[in-house]
Amino acid sequence: MQIVARLRVPKACQNVQIHLTDLAIRQLASGTYFDIRTPAFGIRIGKNRKTWIVLKGKTRAKVTIGHYPALSLQEARRKALVALGSPYAPSQAPTFLEAREDFLEAQQERLRPYSFYQAKRNLNRHFHWQKPIDKITHNDVASALEEIDAPSQRAHAQKDVTTFFNWCVPRYIQASPCQGLKKPQQKARDRILTTDELKKVWRQAQEIGYPFGTIVQLLILLGQRRGETAALRRSWIKDGVLNIPSEITKNANDQILPLPPLAWKIICTTPNMGDLLFPARGRDHPFSGFGASKLNLDKCGVKNYTLHDLRRTASSIWAQIGIPQHINDRLLNHVSSGKFSQVARIYNRYEYLDEKRDALERYERFLLNLLASS
Repeated sequence: MQIVARLRVPKACQNVQIHLTDLAIRQLASGTYFDIRTPAFGIRIGKNRKTWIVLKGKTRAKVTIGHYPALSLQEARRKALVALGSPYAPSQAPTFLEAREDFLEAQQERLRPYSFYQAKRNLNRHFHWQKPIDKITHNDVASALEEIDAPSQRAHAQKDVTTFFNWCVPRYIQASPCQGLKKPQQKARDRILTTDELKKVWRQAQEIGYPFGTIVQLLILLGQRRGETAALRRSWIKDGVLNIPSEITKNANDQILPLPPLAWKIICTTPNMGDLLFPARGRDHPFSGFGASKLNLDKCGVKNYTLHDLRRTASSIWAQIGIPQHINDRLLNHVSSGKFSQVARIYNRYEYLDEKRDALERYERFLLNLLASS
């Protein structure tokens, strides 16, 4: 597959064949370029506009089908295939790897950063077919999913690969090979850690230290989601209040949390390596090595638990120490169902900062007393 991002094309090129992507089109000099993937489909780059064209018939007459970017690459390719007499081109279909690249490029601007990261991770990690996209069968997809041991991970992978193949219809294929796949049955987890288990996990996290151990300590102290905690930035904190923006949160609502003293101290003592509190090594994106790091955390001796169970445990303790349920929900950044709550979300803009602060400080005192006990 050609690396379009590094392509340097001289001016006034004529009839050059390249792998057309949005990134490539933005970089092309004046000239005419045809898509390697879809023969007879191309783009003419002029001084003032970029025009989609197809070559029709024996005379190879150039027919205009639209202009970029008003007509997107995906729509232009579809129109080209129709103009050439086929709704899709099985013999010229891209490979899975090429189609995956196009899909991820298209989704990067549409999805929130964490959702895009998860989709990219799942597609790159679990699916590696080399053949054309129209040659991938239902059994190919089912077999790839069966190789994923963890039920939750398998469910997420199936969701993302189904979204990918739906996007491919009718761009490259007539029907998705995911049709007929049964949604994995997942038993809702109800695991919460005992106070003794919580102490063991905290002490092991303290021993592990930055970055993963520190993330686990904040998960225990604040009860937030692991992805949102790993993505924390210094610029999100002002006057001791953390504001996780809606672009990061699962439910697309800002999460505003007053930081209790110990959580604030932990954040203030993390190594300053830029805006991200927990950057991946040498990269400008958050820490993501949870799988290997959790094995080290499990040396504390606690069995059959996930990092998300720490969030459920925090919520249970909040209830135990008398935190009202509506504050509990606010701390979790949950969106409750029901007509009243939908109206309340629109009209009630009060953030309950004082109530949240009181709840988290009471919870922190509970944890400190717990950790001080033998």
